[in-house]
This record gives sequence, structure tokens and C-alpha cells, in this order.
Amino acid sequence: MEFIYPQFLLALALVAIPIIIHLFNFRKYKTIPFSNVSFLKSVKDKTKTKSQLKHLLILLSRILSICFIVLAFSQPYLPTQESAKMANKQAISIYIDNSFSMDAENETGRLLQQAQKQAAAIVESHSEKDDLYLIDNRQLGIHQRALSKEEIINEIYRLNREAQTPNLKQIVKQQKHVLETSDADKKIIYILSDFQKTISDLSIAKSDTLYDIRLIKINPYEKGNLYIDSCWMLNPNPQNQSNIELLVRIKGFNIEERDVTLSLNIGDQQKAITNTVITEEAIVSLNFKVEENGWHNGTLSLQDYPITFDDSYHFSFEIKPQLVVQHIFQNEPQPSVKKLFDEDDYFDYSSQNVNQLNYSELANSQFIILDGLNEMSTGLSDYLQKGINAGQSLILFPSSEIDFESYRAFCLSLSIDYYKEIVTFTNELADIDYEHILFDGVFESQEKNMNFPLVKRYFRLSSLSKTTGQSVLSFINQDSFIKEFTIGQGRVYLSSVGLDKTFSNFDQHALFVPILYNMASYAGGKQQMAYTIGQQSIPFVTRNTNLPFKMKQSEFEFIPNLRGKTLFVGDQIKTAGHYDLFDYNEQRLAQLAFNYDRKESNLTTLQADELEQWSANNDNILVLDKKAEELTAFLGQLNNGKPLWIYCICLSLLFIILETLLIRLL
Repeated sequence: MEFIYPQFLLALALVAIPIIIHLFNFRKYKTIPFSNVSFLKSVKDKTKTKSQLKHLLILLSRILSICFIVLAFSQPYLPTQESAKMANKQAISIYIDNSFSMDAENETGRLLQQAQKQAAAIVESHSEKDDLYLIDNRQLGIHQRALSKEEIINEIYRLNREAQTPNLKQIVKQQKHVLETSDADKKIIYILSDFQKTISDLSIAKSDTLYDIRLIKINPYEKGNLYIDSCWMLNPNPQNQSNIELLVRIKGFNIEERDVTLSLNIGDQQKAITNTVITEEAIVSLNFKVEENGWHNGTLSLQDYPITFDDSYHFSFEIKPQLVVQHIFQNEPQPSVKKLFDEDDYFDYSSQNVNQLNYSELANSQFIILDGLNEMSTGLSDYLQKGINAGQSLILFPSSEIDFESYRAFCLSLSIDYYKEIVTFTNELADIDYEHILFDGVFESQEKNMNFPLVKRYFRLSSLSKTTGQSVLSFINQDSFIKEFTIGQGRVYLSSVGLDKTFSNFDQHALFVPILYNMASYAGGKQQMAYTIGQQSIPFVTRNTNLPFKMKQSEFEFIPNLRGKTLFVGDQIKTAGHYDLFDYNEQRLAQLAFNYDRKESNLTTLQADELEQWSANNDNILVLDKKAEELTAFLGQLNNGKPLWIYCICLSLLFIILETLLIRLL
């Protein structure tokens, strides 16, 4: 047996009080005269013996009642194997999962509320001398300092659901970092969660004797969830007054066949509504029109319960004016290029002979195609260099009779590779950069046996070490077929083949259309319809400026940081919706849509037997399957051993009652 507060044992000296009272009888006796007391002698002897026994029993009852009261205050306990490892002072970090999945319910209510009750029970099981820390998905600065029992319980019940979805490994790393600041000898980590598989990383199970990890799983009902996963436009460059087809991917988790009503709002107007049937996944098509150029905000919505954060999906898009494409040729324009751009209303296509250039038309172009030029004149080279740095994009298809020196001078002025020599034997294409922006949405999956263009001859590029080009398509010998370079705000694409049939059949191949179409489309800036909350940086193309930008949503606003072509928003955005991006003159540059991460939409959780197996394989991990009302007592016994103070109280009361009975009945 051991004591939590052994200093109270000094109070055992109080047993001297009833002993002193017993030894010194302070009662004064009064003498009563009798004429003859001979008949009282035997009565006197019998009464004296009985009285002495009574006083001894009363004394013993008083001594024992005082002893057990003192022992109760000392809080004796029988140490268990776990409590034997505990130090006098402990540091406790409690993590409460307050992600959206904790909005689910079970037979006792909402999961987050149950987690709060159990966390409060954990706090009650520890003493005031322990260091108590609280962590939730926000990982705020207050989580870096120890809190009193009253403070931490108040913080526990203030928690609401949050959009952040850190994984378990990140949380445990943060908890260990916080506990390192405590001088306690024993450190305990509590994790209260539904343990979704998408965020539960079991690699935290590395043995660490300094930390005890205790897991409390809160089980939801096995209900399904229906949610909007993503959306995209069939035509990436929609026009006003024309039909826009929007494709929406809806996913279901653990649901039977269900009828779903999907609605689309653009701005404040409902533009479309449709019904569909879904089990696991469905792609739904919605058609609508807009009347004006510029930015438009859209919201898709359906109804599902109890997980509702993913029932809406926000997106934004820009209806741009026509993108100007200039086709510069040597002798005659390549028909395949003219056919591609001249028949699409999104492009304002025109062609010019290199010997009759109108530079004012070139100034208004976003995408320029150089088709089979024999040489690069100094005037054209200087103009293209300025335009590319300002944001124009250029694709260069060489002539079979190029002037190597003029091309070399042009390429070196842009610090890119140049045409080095012509290779006349047949070579095979072998590699596609499927992650490149030019192939975004082109392939449903990576093709293993793709039919590539047939190449008869090509120009080998110099591959200068100081350039930063990216091969879009490559030959089997690692030579580049098409190589991309970023110059200032613009892009340059070097093709190793010309468009005439003496080089290849590329202009007739299926890859020709999406590659050239996307080169032109992204010359005006890639349009991404939505971003995910937690994504701290987003691609954004604008003019160079050192002046600040500003993002707004109603009364909320903050200043993002622009570095090159990347806009850093950090962790400022916490609520799904539409945000306006303004320049320093309060001119709106863009509208950006942010949605909650769909990782929480998959409600698959780790099962109890998985956690138990995990615990069995790691001595420092313990799974607690206790209700809140049982948790305080259980943890008290786990941390401090089996408490005996309640027995001491009962025995003390027993001896007080016994003393009363002795006084009255004897």
C-alpha cells in the first residue's frame, strides 16, 4: 500500500487526544453520605469492571475512527503495474478530433459532444499539479502552454467543428513537441477520434517509452454519405450567349441506390436542376448560359444528412473575350493549323506572311505560331523577345532549311535551347509527361501502348545545362520532341519537327489537336474552377508588381503574398465559398472558389480490432473503451492504483457509530 499525500499521516498524532482524555478523568465526583454501605460493596465491584471495559472500547473506537479519517486524507492505494510506472507529476496532452466527420451521430448523440465529455472526464482524473494541454485540428498557439483544470475544461466545451484535416501522425508529432516543454517525468498522449482511415496513420506506433499513447474511439452509426466531389466544363473556354456544359462528379459512400436532386446556381439565380440515381459514383451533366463576359460564381448543391459540409461545391469561372492567335508562315499556312483555330469561336485567328508582317496585330496576340520560317530576322526576334517576357506564348515549328545561326541567336537571347543538328533516321516517341498542363483532361488513364506520331527526321536540341526546359514529349533516346520554356510571364515551345510531311505525320495525329489547343488556351492563363481549403499556394498569372493584393469575402479580408506566378494564401481561408481578389487600386482581378477537403467525406474508420491489434504490438499504446461516466474512475485507478480512501471513510464512520452505541447501550 502507498499514499498519494503521505504528509497527512502526521495527523495521526491526534490519537493522543482521546488517550489523554481517557487517562485523565476530568469529571469531579460528589460524595453522598450513607448510613450503611455494606450492602453496596458487591454492586460497586461489578460496576467498576463493566465501566472499565466500556471506556476501553470507547477509547479504541475513537482512536480507530481518527486513524481512518487521517488515512482517508492521505489517500492510500494499492499500486497496479501501470501506476507503478507513474511519476508524481504527469504531463497530459489531449487531442480532440473536431473535423467534419465528428458531426456524425450514434445512439448517444453527436460524436464531438461525446468526445468533449470524455476529455472532461480525463481532466477530472488528474490532479492540479499535472500539466494539462489541449490540441484540436486548428493547432492554435494556446495549445503550446499548460492549462489549469478549469481553463482546459472551458476550452474543451468551446470547441466547434473545423475544416482542417491533419493526419494522426501530424497530431502526435505536435503533441510530443508540446510535451517536450514540460518537466514532468511521465507524459501521456490522449487521442479522441472516430479514426477515419483517410487520416489515421498507424506509423505513430514506434516504441517510445517516454510517451504513453491512449486511444479512445468514438463509433458513429454505420450510415452512408453522399457528396459532390468535383466539377469541370466540357469546353474549357466557354463563351457568353453559348451553351455551357458542366460535368459534375457525385460520389456515394456506403449507400444503396438513391435518387438525388442536384441544383446549380450562378450568382443568385438558379440555372439548372436535375435528378439522377446513384450508388457509388455518377457523372451528371448540367447545361446553362451566361449573358456577360467576366467572372461568374457558381454553387452546386444537394441534400444529405447528417454529414452536410460536402453537400455544396463552389466554383468560379471567367468568360473571356476571344483569344487572339497569330499564325506566321514562310510560304503558305499549314492547313491543319488554320482548320483547328479558324473554326472555334473562342479564338480570333489570323495568319500573316513573314515578309509582310503587321506588328500592330502581333501586339494584340496572346498566342503566336511560327510555321516553317527559314530564318529569324533581327526585328522579329527583338519583338518576340519583348512580347514573350510580357506574357505572350510562342510555338516554333522549324523549316527544313533553317538558318541555324539566326535561330541560335534568337534562342540564346531567350536563354533557351537551340536547334543543333538534323537527325535523318527514323526515331520513335517513347514518353509523355502525363502530369503536364497540356494533357490536363486529355487522357482518362496512362496508355501503355499508345500509337505515337511517325517521325522521319527531326532537329536535335542543344540541351544547355543553364536552361530550365521541360520535355512534353520525348523520343526513346531521350531527345525532346516538344520542349517547354518559361520566359518572364510567357512561354516558348520548341518543336523538333516541322509541320510538313517530310518531318512526320504529327499534324494529322490525334495528339496534335489537344496539344496545340491547350497551348493556345493556356496562353491566356489556365482557368482552375476551384481550390481546396488547406491548399496554401495557388497558381496565378498577373503582371509584375511589388504592390500588395487583397482577398475579400463579405467583411473578411486578408493580404496574400504573390511570388512569381504563385499566390500564397497560407491558412487564412477557413470557410468554403467565393473570394474576390483585388489589386492595390481596388480593381477586381479574379474570383476564386474554395471548398472543404473531401478526405472527410469517406466515413470508413479503423475497426476496434485493428486498434486492439495495434495496441497489442506496442507496449506504450492502450485502447480505452469506456463511457465518460466510467472514465474518471478508471483512469484514476490506472494512474494511481486501486484507491482505498473510500474504505477508510466507511470504517471511520463505522467506528463513530460503534462509539455512539457503546455510550448509549452500555
